[in-house]
Order: sequence, then C-alpha cells, then structure tokens
Amino acid sequence: MRFFALLVALAAADEDVILQPLQEDESLPARLLVFIPGALVPNENYRETAQAIQAAATQLRLTVVIPTTFTRKCIIQCPTSGACKPLKKRMDEAVAKANFSGMDPGQDTFVAGHSMGSICANNLVTGYGYHYAGLLAFGGYVNKEGPSSLTNYPIPVLHLSGELDGGGARPGKLSLFYSQFKDHADKHGQEAALALKPVHVLPGVDHSDFCPGFFVTSIKDLESEVSREEALQSIGKGASAFLHLNSPTSNATKSQAMTVMKDMLGFTEEMCEPYLKAFEIEKSGSPCEAAQRVVAGLSEANADRLEVIVTATPYDQFESAHTSYNASTVSLEVTIISSFEEAGGFGPTDVHGASKSMDCKMLDATRIAEQLNVDTQQGIECGELTMHVVSQAQKLLPERSLQRFVAQGRSVRTVADRTVLGNVGPLFESGSLITTETEDSLEVSALMLRTSIDALIFPGNHYCKLLSPSLVLEWMMTDGIKPFPYNLTGPVENAIRVVV
Repeated sequence: MRFFALLVALAAADEDVILQPLQEDESLPARLLVFIPGALVPNENYRETAQAIQAAATQLRLTVVIPTTFTRKCIIQCPTSGACKPLKKRMDEAVAKANFSGMDPGQDTFVAGHSMGSICANNLVTGYGYHYAGLLAFGGYVNKEGPSSLTNYPIPVLHLSGELDGGGARPGKLSLFYSQFKDHADKHGQEAALALKPVHVLPGVDHSDFCPGFFVTSIKDLESEVSREEALQSIGKGASAFLHLNSPTSNATKSQAMTVMKDMLGFTEEMCEPYLKAFEIEKSGSPCEAAQRVVAGLSEANADRLEVIVTATPYDQFESAHTSYNASTVSLEVTIISSFEEAGGFGPTDVHGASKSMDCKMLDATRIAEQLNVDTQQGIECGELTMHVVSQAQKLLPERSLQRFVAQGRSVRTVADRTVLGNVGPLFESGSLITTETEDSLEVSALMLRTSIDALIFPGNHYCKLLSPSLVLEWMMTDGIKPFPYNLTGPVENAIRVVV
C-alpha cells in the first residue's frame, strides 16, 4: 500500500508538459507530437528529448505534448488496443491545453512513446483505427506479427533504439523488425522503406538516454557511451527526419531527411545483420552438422569417410524425427536432425529475439565406430560442442561489440552436462539447457542424451541441446556486459547499479 501511495503521490505532482513550436514561419506545416512517457518516468524527464526533436525539425511548426499518466504507468490506462479510452481521454485533455489548431489527426498528429510508453502508443494508435499521421517507438516496438506488425502497419512507423539498450529494444530484438524493414525495401525500394518503416539503432545510446536524468533500472539498462548532448542530437536527428519525410515539406527537405535516414542505416546494419546471420545458421542446422563431426570422434585419416546430411525440422516436429544411417564399404552417410526453440514470452519476459537453444539429434561415436569398423573417441560432452557454437557466434560480432565484450564482458563457460531420467527421448525434447549468471561468466549446462549401440531404445544416438548462436550474441552484445549483481533496491524513481 505504501508503494502504491508513493506512485499516486508522484503522479499527482506531475503536470502536462506543453512545448509550443520553435518555428514561427506560418508557411511551414503545423504538426503535433504526443509523447507517452515510459513506466515510472516523470514526464518532465522527456522535456529535453522533445526539445531536441523540435530543434531538429526545422521545417515544421511542431507542438509537443507530454501528458501525465495515472501512477506514471500508461499501461493501466491502455492495457490493450480495445481498452485505451482512459489514456485517449487523458491525452486529449493535455492536447487541449496546447491550443493546437489541427484539422485531422490522420494528417497532422504523430504519437510517440518510450519503453512501456511505446506499447501504450501502439495500443492507442491501433485501437483508434490508425487514424494518426504516424507512430514513433523509442526504445520499444510494435507487434512482432499480425495486422499491427511492422510489415502490415498501415501508417508510417519509426523504431529508434540504442545500441546499449539493456531491455527489450536491444539490437537483438530490433533485428526482428529490421528484417521486416528489409523485406519492405526488397518489395518497394529502400527509400520507401526508410520513409515509412525505418528501424534504426543509435551508436552508444542506452535505454535511459531517451529520458535524460532518469536511469531506468526496471530493465537493467546498460551505461551510455555518449554524452547527453550527443544522445539527444542523435534522437532528434532520427525523429525529425521521420517527421519531415511524412509531412508536406519541400522536396529539398525530404531529400535531406532521406540522406539522414540512409546515413543512419549503415550503423543499424552493422548491429542487426549479425543476428540475421545467426538466425539463418540456426535454420540451416549447420551447428548440428559441425557437432556431429566432433561427436563422431574420428581420426584425421578417417574423417572424410563420414558424410553428414542435416534435416532441419520445425521444433513441433522435432520429437518425431529420428536419425538414420547408410553404410558402404568405404564411407558412412548419416542423417541427423536439427531444430531450434524460438524465443517466447510476453511483456517484461519478451526481452530478446534469440532462440532458446540449438537442438541436435546425432549418431553416437559407438555407432559410427561399428559401421566404419574403426576406433573412435567416445563420450564427447555436449558442453564441448557448446563452446564450438560460442566460437562461431563470436565471429559474427561487430568489431566494436567484440572489443567492448573483450574489455568488459563476462565470459561463457560450460559446466557438467545435464542428463534426462532413463534416457527417455520425450524428456529430452521437453527439457532445456540451464544458464546461470555469475560475477565473471555465464555458466551453461547443456542437456544431453546418449545411447550406445547396445541400448534397448533408439540405440547409438547422441542428442544435445546447445546454446544457440543468437543467444550467444545476446550475451556478448548486451547481457554479458551488464554489471553483476545488479542493484534494484534504490528509490523507485532512480535506483542505481552496483558496478563490480
């Protein structure tokens, strides 16, 4: 009750922030930006961000309204697209104070939100039939799929987030939306995609740079590597380019804005493309092929006698798929099964797009020894195979991310494999690897099932659940450079981290 009373008191102390246009030239288009604050963040902490956007939007008469929300949690007033009436009322009350003389929200009003505010902004825009000029998601995102996904969003939408965002809008998560941006660019051209569906990662910026003066601990944010001024300039530059491109500005202004978008795209590609490559690696099953060659335990002289065919299988079909082999006098052809468990979660648990694990059904070294009539190294641990995946994923890292991880990051190391009771296959399929954070590393305990050729059920198999390449990237680019332990016990409005 005391915590709730504190939130109510904080909200009561807030006042709507109204910023009148900086530009006075009445020939310029008049536009309104309504900015929904993030959870627990005083709306006053977005004043500088809004001012930076206004200062960069030189070819608009831009009014900005930052409304207060109940207990500083907009999600209470707009939990779904069908339940946003309280937030819409609150927003309209704040806009009325601005005396903005707009004619049609579908033409002149943009809705923005930061963090949880971006979820509320998306819910509101969706719930009111997308009748707005555009949506700006700062450190947040729209739906991953469906009619409100980036692919299908019927109005312009900008995603803008930081390289060092410690929460759900980290580069790994944003890469899912970047992929949808790329698909739109392939179909409609890069400039159309940059105008209508841009996705950008800002260098050195963290989640809290969007609300300067308030450190967002609820998402365990990272530490910005740029000054407040640099961060605000970067945010203002990207947001204003989007506003200029989607307002009736001059051709020269649109050309300059498009140049900004193209310049920003280079860094976004650097941050997001490694994830797309990791996703493709997981889909191809190549980590399982490499793992099978290690598991085989063949000598260098006999290694070429093993031919590995990978059958990449959707996870819901993984349990029913099985290995097979075909031997000749000189070689052995094995067919193995690969799959990956997609990321899951909703809201606070939906923090990244990385796969939960890379799952491999392979032949055991005992079966390979029998079929090729050679000696093999047997008993290879799945943990050893995990480290091969870690090495492969590390090669995908952008150079600046690699340098940061080497200098600041906590390593990945394996501990003893976990096994399943009685080597029961369904228990393996439903099980998972275990990851544990420590002060200096991420400890990974892979899940293993191994049956020798004299086993009664599915003899001669070696199953492993390994760390996925995309999850390795998440650790090296984001989670592994966070301090540990992370202090969340400070005051509600501004807790701090423990640096170790």
